[in-house]
Amino acid sequence: MQETLMTKEVFENITLVAFILLFLPLVVAIVRYKFLNSSQRKLSILVLCIVIVEITSRLLWYKKINNLPVYHFYIIIEFILIIYIYRDELSRLFPKLFFTILSIGFTIFSIGNTLFLQDINTFNSNATTLLGIIVIFLSLSYFYALLKEVKYSALEINPMFWINAGFLIYFSSNLILFFINNNMFQGSTEASYLVWGLHAIVNIVLTIFYTIALWVSPKKP
Repeated sequence: MQETLMTKEVFENITLVAFILLFLPLVVAIVRYKFLNSSQRKLSILVLCIVIVEITSRLLWYKKINNLPVYHFYIIIEFILIIYIYRDELSRLFPKLFFTILSIGFTIFSIGNTLFLQDINTFNSNATTLLGIIVIFLSLSYFYALLKEVKYSALEINPMFWINAGFLIYFSSNLILFFINNNMFQGSTEASYLVWGLHAIVNIVLTIFYTIALWVSPKKP
């Protein structure tokens, strides 16, 4: 019993740190907004949405209200915003119609998943798994596009490099978690605290990458 309580305590501390750190890239985005390029401004919108969703989710959690419905709605917004970030960056590899089809197709799948497969009060693992697979594909495509560039560019001051690397690490790390069936980690168990604790740690890493992406000043062409 003591071990379980300690696991719960560690889990709550990690998720609290992850939640507090979310405000860091938002603050950086607000302070530096007039200096941000197109990719950074698109990321700023995504970060703002994440903060709003996480505040809403945490308030519901404190009030003992199921917060999973929030993510059923948010995942569509998240996907569209991520597509919006990649659309211009991958314009040499894919036509804009490709990204429009992806957005419409994912939206239809996500709504269908909520209506017929995974009820709005459960974790929408099907949609999050598909989201992860698509973003990993786009992330690898971006790195492929970088390799094809003839000119040398300083990656450490390229915001899109940090955004893309963050996406690849986050979605690759969580792909198995997203695919886990709801029943496997139903309720408050040591296994669920461990899995979601690891998820919170990966969230912290992604937040750090977001912050760097918003902080760097790319050279103007």
